[in-house]
Amino acid sequence: MADKEKEPVEVVGSNGSKKKLIFLIVGALVLIGGAVGGTLMLLGGDNESESQKDIVEEVVKGDPVYVDLKPPFTVNLDPDDAVGFLQVSIQALTFSADVAEGIEKHKPLIRNNLIILFGGQKSANLRAPGGKDKLQKDALGIVQSVIDESGLGGEVDNVFFTSFVMQ
Repeated sequence: MADKEKEPVEVVGSNGSKKKLIFLIVGALVLIGGAVGGTLMLLGGDNESESQKDIVEEVVKGDPVYVDLKPPFTVNLDPDDAVGFLQVSIQALTFSADVAEGIEKHKPLIRNNLIILFGGQKSANLRAPGGKDKLQKDALGIVQSVIDESGLGGEVDNVFFTSFVMQ
């Protein structure tokens, strides 16, 4: 009889304990999963959205359009400078046909502003590390400002020096 009494007590007790243990384990897993998921969303969510924006931006850009700002720019440098003149050929890059048309339309203004920029340079600054890079960024800023002032609202992505001679 003692054996018969013990068996039902152990089975009932173990089923109740097993249910409690299963609920505790499932509850703990849900809490851990929620904490890990929340952490990933907070820390990793921004990177995914930025990379998705980059992908969308690349898709929207389309084909590149290069606008040649011919003829080459030739400017006299400062008379005290060891170099007498600077000659630069430039092409502007955009992904918008409207901006390319705007560059062509406003080429005289762009050329004027770039000639003023180039004429104010010192050969020592251009020979220094990063000198041509700074000049390239300044030239890009000038071309972009003319496009912005014209109301086109597009972007000039870069300007490239296709020829650069100091003599």
